[in-house]
Amino acid sequence: MAKPDKTERFKVTEREAGTGRVVHEMQGDAPVLSAASPSGGVKLEGFEGPVNPLAVDPHIPATSVPATGGGVSAVEVLPTGVSPLGAASTKTASMIAREQELELRGICGNDQVMPAVDAIRRHPDFVDHMKRIHRAELSREFCCHGIDHLLDVARIAYIRVLERKMPFRKETVYAAALLHDLGKAEQYEHGEPHEVAGARVATNILMDIDGFSALEKTAIVAAVAQHRCFADDASPLGKLLYEADKVSRPCYACVARERCDWLPEKMNVGIKI
Repeated sequence: MAKPDKTERFKVTEREAGTGRVVHEMQGDAPVLSAASPSGGVKLEGFEGPVNPLAVDPHIPATSVPATGGGVSAVEVLPTGVSPLGAASTKTASMIAREQELELRGICGNDQVMPAVDAIRRHPDFVDHMKRIHRAELSREFCCHGIDHLLDVARIAYIRVLERKMPFRKETVYAAALLHDLGKAEQYEHGEPHEVAGARVATNILMDIDGFSALEKTAIVAAVAQHRCFADDASPLGKLLYEADKVSRPCYACVARERCDWLPEKMNVGIKI
């Protein structure tokens, strides 16, 4: 093998076929030759066979076979990489942009979207209630109830599901979280308790949504109705929604904390999840 002119910082990524999920990744320094031929390539620890360090375009598969087996590998020069010999990375801006696009597709591709949950988000009643809540909270200094809060609750609740091995589908948890505060519009405008109004709105929306069983829809509506106050006889999903709703609030960083009507023992004084 010819003597290398420089070395570059390389990342070798193995992605699962079909989903793009990263199943193995490693980094390291590898020599780069000025010749057009890799002259046998180089060895990178953890991979069997030679790796072609000139294959910096993520479209070009590496010549190596991952020791873990299974997926597809790619070798690339890290965009921030500078060789120990002082040579700058040879990756072009277009290569970096294309790589980022492909990675984003792998993370956020259509196969990652939950169709039934997204149908709730796009439902006319959901859109209408969220707009009304937004208008009512424009000057509110306390916690608001926008999409960021709804997704915080969804993610925290699903973390709990995974930690406790609870028998709820991710879609069911996210649906309950997205729907739980929609009744705030009726509360602001007419004084109706938002968990009561929310259960009614959730029922109407779920009637138009495929992807949930009748039992799941019943559980979601019950959880929305139960999320405001903890009760021993509440459903497991209702208790989960109550917990995630309360834990999601960063009381410890709220500038209006001293004026909030939450009791001190109810407030979050530190990050819990």
